[in-house]
Amino acid sequence: MLSATELYALTPLLKGILWVEVIVYLGIGVYEILDDFRVKPQSWMTLGSTPNSYLMIKEKVGHKMHGGLCFLLGFIALNGLIEGAVTRFELELCFVSLALLMMTIWMTLMPGRLGLTVILTKPEFWLQILMFGCFLPLIQPWVVGLCLGLNLWGILVNVLHTRRQVLTPFAYQTLRRDAIEAGLGERELRSFDTLAGHKPE
Repeated sequence: MLSATELYALTPLLKGILWVEVIVYLGIGVYEILDDFRVKPQSWMTLGSTPNSYLMIKEKVGHKMHGGLCFLLGFIALNGLIEGAVTRFELELCFVSLALLMMTIWMTLMPGRLGLTVILTKPEFWLQILMFGCFLPLIQPWVVGLCLGLNLWGILVNVLHTRRQVLTPFAYQTLRRDAIEAGLGERELRSFDTLAGHKPE
């Protein structure tokens, strides 16, 4: 384990991971923080003749929170690349940030092939595996426990809440029906169907 003040020089693998975090997460973070005048209300936000302000604000809060977390993860990575080394705390922040992103993905995991596709195409899934496999000995044990706990909490919520109360019965047909009812656009629906391997009748 690194000490609180010790620097860890970047290895080629860690440098590659940090570059991915800068490109993906800093890019997403900057875009989502600054996209206020570009984003238009989603179709499901319109309950009457005009978009519902409450739904728009609720959506913006979640959107900006996601952008903020991505920006923080990308910023940490960029700082490490500039310095050529990272501290234990910076590594731990990377671990925790990835665990928080994965926790949310586990919680909202969709049924069938669609859920598997989402998991396998998320950079945080693969980055977390690499971080755990290669850099676990460098961080404090309680931070390891925290990251595992966040992942397990996400899975637990999916099994005991999402599948029983949010998306029930837990099947793609349920999600598709609700997406149509919420006003999901035809283009987005076709993308969902393709990823889920669903062929509309």
